[in-house]
Amino acid sequence: MSKIIVTVLLFSVLLACNNPSPVADSRHNDYALYDAQGTLHRMSYYNDSKAIILWVQGNGCPIVRNALTDFHAITSEYESKGFTFFMLNSNLQDDRASIREESEAYGFEVPVLVDSAQLLADALNITTTAEAIVLHPTSRNILYRGPINNRLDYESQKNVPTETYLRDALEAVSEDKTPKQYQEVTKGCTVTRLTNLETDTSLTYTKDIVPILEKHCVECHRTNGIAPWAMTDYTTVVGWSSMIKEVLLSQRMPPAKHDPYIGAFSNTLHLPDSTKRKLMRWIDSGLARGTGTDSLALLKPIPNTWKLGAPDAVYTLEPEIIPATGLIPYRYQTISLNNDQDRWLKGFEIKPGNKKVVHHVLVTNTAKNKQSEVTSRKMQKWTDNAIAVSTSDGRASYFPDSTGVFIPKHTEITIQIHYTTTGKEETDTTAIGLYFHDTPPKKELHALATSLTEFVIPPFSADVKLQASDSLERDIRLYYVTPHMHYRGKSIKVGVEYPNGSKETLISVPDFNFNWQWVYRFETPIDIPRGSKIVVDGVYDNTFQNAFNPDPEKEVRYGIQSTDEMLIGFLHFTIED
Repeated sequence: MSKIIVTVLLFSVLLACNNPSPVADSRHNDYALYDAQGTLHRMSYYNDSKAIILWVQGNGCPIVRNALTDFHAITSEYESKGFTFFMLNSNLQDDRASIREESEAYGFEVPVLVDSAQLLADALNITTTAEAIVLHPTSRNILYRGPINNRLDYESQKNVPTETYLRDALEAVSEDKTPKQYQEVTKGCTVTRLTNLETDTSLTYTKDIVPILEKHCVECHRTNGIAPWAMTDYTTVVGWSSMIKEVLLSQRMPPAKHDPYIGAFSNTLHLPDSTKRKLMRWIDSGLARGTGTDSLALLKPIPNTWKLGAPDAVYTLEPEIIPATGLIPYRYQTISLNNDQDRWLKGFEIKPGNKKVVHHVLVTNTAKNKQSEVTSRKMQKWTDNAIAVSTSDGRASYFPDSTGVFIPKHTEITIQIHYTTTGKEETDTTAIGLYFHDTPPKKELHALATSLTEFVIPPFSADVKLQASDSLERDIRLYYVTPHMHYRGKSIKVGVEYPNGSKETLISVPDFNFNWQWVYRFETPIDIPRGSKIVVDGVYDNTFQNAFNPDPEKEVRYGIQSTDEMLIGFLHFTIED
């Protein structure tokens, strides 16, 4: 067996309070940004704070640098009293790397949120650095904005401030009072705003917005698509425009959950900052239609046909009935492929009968779960030897060129289906289409699931860190990676420790969401030599602040149901030695 490393840092487990309870949160103004280290912070996650404080930072600003001692004094005193602090950088000239350098050089003590698209700068009308903005923890309305104190001015400073504006505001919040809105102007460095630089105010739906929606959205938001509503025409998009703005600010949509700074993938859904701004500007500037044809109205429903053409073999599952509400345990079915000779699989398509309820389908050949061909351990049932993983990003795929999955004669495959509810009773009859090679391919595509099966996540615990690993005994070429957790999953990374001691993160998913689990396809396959170690690091949140958590009072262990927990990095690769 490969050695599984479990790192449960119980000393870092934070209890929400002595008697934790749910926090009513509308999820409006639920701003979400990556920090300079690549961690995503969504404001509603901190809704059990007394307030959320954003202090506007900018690289090279002398007033920010000189005010750091005052800011750190406030954070060290008030963090222990239940306040949450961030710095916020909305400068056009600063990027994640340069902010990290500034942070290390000046000893920043709280995360710096990177507002590279200036979406938060627009939402909060940020114009200067060194300004403190105090947000209500659940509404995210502004309770106070202004300077920390009056100690600093342009090119001058006092030894001791005579006014302590931010401290006074936090004391008022602590006493359930309304903070005083001081009229003192914040002394800082001006933040150059894109809003002032953008001269094109003629954005229209037909010319500018439809191409964005066609490229990034209508694959799901289309009649017969998996999204709950379809972008069928201008009127529909306008009706949903406020919601579009809200989910862009909270980064709930598009469902691109991986860190765009790490790894290059052929199937990413990340929106460029310029595209996000264009959508937001169009919404805020009046939703102009423009002239010409509404091409969304011409889109036909997604056809109920095989995307890759007629399969060589089709297997129809038994019908399943899904209740109106609730969490559905995984359903399992077994199918005999009735193959009287060995075959090589070229690709597959999983075709749900009801796209609204099928969350994912996992197809495995459990008969092959014996000894791993690349590690010293035995294969694990249900997870290793995955033939096909159908997740939110697509259900039809050919395997990489010159590769195939070996299917021994008389194979039986096991199908695991995860269903979600829609509010009414539904039925589903899923079909699986298989495409075969005429002759054996050059390379066999293998599957391995680096996973952890022994751990405990205590009730009401936040930021529980777990780790799984597999040591490789063969050279491999990695094509796909699929990070996998359940409802308590907060973030996950899959990386490699090479024989020379160097480390590489292959993928980081700082905003893990059980509803959006991707099979990430590398633009260029990754060669990993024997002697390397695959490492999967997961962080779990078993508190009420995790909106997906079915029961924070429950002690959570490994299990195959979604209410249990998992830590898995699914890998698809060829053996290269």
